[in-house]
Amino acid sequence: MLTESRERRSWKIVLVILTVAVVLLSTACGCWLWEPRAPQRPFTVQDLLMDQEIVPPGWELSDPVFSVGDTLCTTECYRRGFRVSSSEGSIRYGRHNVYRYLSAGIAQRTFDHVYLAMSRSLEPTSEWTYQSPVAERSHFGCVRMGGPANLFCEWGAQYEEFIVTFGVGLSSDELSPADREHIEEIVRAIDARMEHYLNEPTEEGD
Repeated sequence: MLTESRERRSWKIVLVILTVAVVLLSTACGCWLWEPRAPQRPFTVQDLLMDQEIVPPGWELSDPVFSVGDTLCTTECYRRGFRVSSSEGSIRYGRHNVYRYLSAGIAQRTFDHVYLAMSRSLEPTSEWTYQSPVAERSHFGCVRMGGPANLFCEWGAQYEEFIVTFGVGLSSDELSPADREHIEEIVRAIDARMEHYLNEPTEEGD
């Protein structure tokens, strides 16, 4: 009887150790076993990138590319850059990134703990008042730089299992009302595109 009691106690200890190990492993990889996976979407990450329909004339878009070396990048992440050939305003170049994660929870934690940490140098500006009615969370800020861009401004947001960023380099060292309006127009268009695609019928995730 004493031997059987010790064996049962040993098995309980092993079970506790295994349970703790699974929880720690789940925490380390940034996912939980009971967290629902993102649904199967009827569109691709590239479909979410801005196109010529939502940018002003004179903005030359590059082809979408996989975001190699990007800290936020997972197996599904694409970037589209652009350059501005017109002389109106001080926006000279920029990029639009879309990242997809396995679940909305992973996207939320990545935004809160990774993206916002990376964006500490982007100081919020009182000139930016737009709040997305679609995104779960968002952030806008600017940082002064050297080289061809005196100022770099970026807006980032989380939409369910997606994180989206849109950044621009300006030749001016201040965010003018005209440039802010141009940026806001693009952000509103990105909002509308995300809302449109996320409202499409989906299949349940794994």
